[in-house]
Amino acid sequence: MKPALADRLSRAVVGCYPRRWKQRYAAELLDVLDQHQAGPRTVLSLAGGALGTHLDPDYRMQIRLSRDARIYIAIFAAIIVGVPALVILPMIPRAIRESRWQPSSSDSVAAIAFSRDQRILVSATGGPPWEATSTLWDITGQARPRRLSVFEGGSPATISPDGATVAANAFGGRAQAALWNVTRPRHPARLAVLSVGSGALWGEAFSPDGRILAVASTSGLVLWDVADPARPRLLRRLAVAPLVPDNPGPLPFGVGQGDLVFSPDGRMLASVSGRGQVTLWNLARPDRATRIATLAGPRDYFAALAFSPRGNLLAGVTYHGSVLVFRVTGPAGPGLVTTRPGILASARFPGGGRAPASPCGCGADAAYAAAFTPDGRALRVVIARPETWPSTAARDTVFAWQVTGSGGLSGLTTIFRDVSDAQPVLAPGGRIVADGSLTGGEVHLWPLPRPRPTARTGP
Repeated sequence: MKPALADRLSRAVVGCYPRRWKQRYAAELLDVLDQHQAGPRTVLSLAGGALGTHLDPDYRMQIRLSRDARIYIAIFAAIIVGVPALVILPMIPRAIRESRWQPSSSDSVAAIAFSRDQRILVSATGGPPWEATSTLWDITGQARPRRLSVFEGGSPATISPDGATVAANAFGGRAQAALWNVTRPRHPARLAVLSVGSGALWGEAFSPDGRILAVASTSGLVLWDVADPARPRLLRRLAVAPLVPDNPGPLPFGVGQGDLVFSPDGRMLASVSGRGQVTLWNLARPDRATRIATLAGPRDYFAALAFSPRGNLLAGVTYHGSVLVFRVTGPAGPGLVTTRPGILASARFPGGGRAPASPCGCGADAAYAAAFTPDGRALRVVIARPETWPSTAARDTVFAWQVTGSGGLSGLTTIFRDVSDAQPVLAPGGRIVADGSLTGGEVHLWPLPRPRPTARTGP
């Protein structure tokens, strides 16, 4: 409704008030209309007031309404009831649908996590919160993962090291994480809901002992004591630079489990933050966690992080395909030691004949996973990328480097697997790749060959 029309209607409604009321208040109300711009809400408010005034016993007893006045009142009463009804009624079916969770298996898998013993896996889909699902899988038979249960909660999701508790994005109005007891994997039971704050969740991670849960949203990072998951206790809210709105990874493409990671001893936490940054946190006393350092990347967004088994190295992979290794312990303090750019371009152009010299910026929606081998002597990075050019084939590419004690990378080997999947994750130990399907909520597992043993070089 245009302001001019709303103004005319508002003044007409004022004229429909009872005469005695207008003698007292009409001049003041018209002055208000002169000073403020009228809108649809103004018209409805005045119409409701006119109707209520005419129904007031004081006015009804002293004023006999004319036929025209009764018609005007009937019209405005119809407007008051009819306009909100036209707006609200179409929203009722959607409100009913969104008020309760309805499982859907039509969305792609956006998050995957393994239990430490690699017997249980949890996957979570994206999509609308009232349809997002978490799924428990029995993966003791890797060739045929067996679906155990489907329950409420979407990406991000993770599972405690002992496989007893799942943390997933909770269905609710604010940024919330839900804890689920999955000791009876066919009958998950929700234990608690953790309020994180504003913004969207993008990461969750359990500490190696399973006693701390870190939950990251676009507005901050929160630590919870979940030693008793039925009674979680807030430990600390960390002042971390929020992710920028235009960040392509981890949001909105591929919310994985590799962008918020604990060190193997649980005394450090690495988190993607800001624009092209990784923040390291000292968790020796989780309730008094402090920032160790902020590590800067090559002005690109980090999509995956991984600590080495000794906890002295941190590997990061950026959205446009650069691998960085930081040394995070030692007298010199944290610092970058190795960079390997262009792996996304190499994955898209095997052999390098047509690969651009600079990191590929062609906008492919790539998803990444990274992990060190248990002995720390090799680093593996997986790229999953749906393609439209130069071919329509989708492919997983696994890059593997030998790692020196100081963080140097050498001896690159590459493995390809043609697959149309979305979100890759490396199992603990880095020998199994789990891929989330683009449709149907399925997961696919495939083993990697054992790396050939090499002598460790460097300090």
